Amino acid sequence: MYGFILDIKMVLADLGRRLSSALRNLSNATIINEQVLNEALGEICRALLEADVNVHLVKQLRENVK
Repeated sequence: MYGFILDIKMVLADLGRRLSSALRNLSNATIINEQVLNEALGEICRALLEADVNVHLVKQLRENVK
């Protein structure tokens, strides 16, 4: 049981780091154009999928942001 909780904490910590990194890159961009936004959105979606977030939810997020 302890191993499972540790795994969840690690996944959430990694997800948090990756989301923070994507948002930091977006905020550091001189100009936010479609390319910069697509790169950030791609990083966010990959992080969510690797954290086992439902594919349909990630797809819906991508469509809502665009």
